[in-house]
Amino acid sequence: MLSVVFSSCGIKGEASPQEKINTRLKQMQSYEAVACLKRFDGKEETQYTVRQCWQSDGKYRLEILEPEKYKGNYTVYNGSEICQYNPRVKDSIIHNVPENMARNQLFVGEFAKNYFNSENVSCAVAKFDESKCTVIEAVIPGGNKYTATEKLWMDNETIIPVKLVLYDSEGKERYTLEFESFEYDVQFENGTFEAAN
Repeated sequence: MLSVVFSSCGIKGEASPQEKINTRLKQMQSYEAVACLKRFDGKEETQYTVRQCWQSDGKYRLEILEPEKYKGNYTVYNGSEICQYNPRVKDSIIHNVPENMARNQLFVGEFAKNYFNSENVSCAVAKFDESKCTVIEAVIPGGNKYTATEKLWMDNETIIPVKLVLYDSEGKERYTLEFESFEYDVQFENGTFEAAN
């Protein structure tokens, strides 16, 4: 029913924002982004500037750019193991880091998988920072009470993600990512998804 509403708002023969968003997310092979990440633990908020690299084969890199005391820390998944790197620790690379549902869900690519595989999705038009966005929602699989659902704000003109929010089972925000830059279908350098000193 929502697609009918969105279709009727567009110019005849032109795809609606929802159709463009769905097509773009389905075709996304990779992306690189810089974002402000906020984490809420129920008592206080922690904020980081992060760089994300993601590929459709599941490989990813999440690197902290700010604050300075965490700069250079990163987590990578190379397709077989998750590794973490901390430049301030003697044995700086930790191999076979356990999977973390919250960390995995911080990527737009993982949101897209949940969105297209979820039976409970919704869509709405919203104002965000003076631009019109479409907000799409998905259920996060696994039944984790801290990461239960998520919403993605997409700019209707550029079809670029603006904001991603993860909610707990009570509907409270747990993580937000506000994107400062976002580039689709990036060709990454060799070693991007490998842990190295």
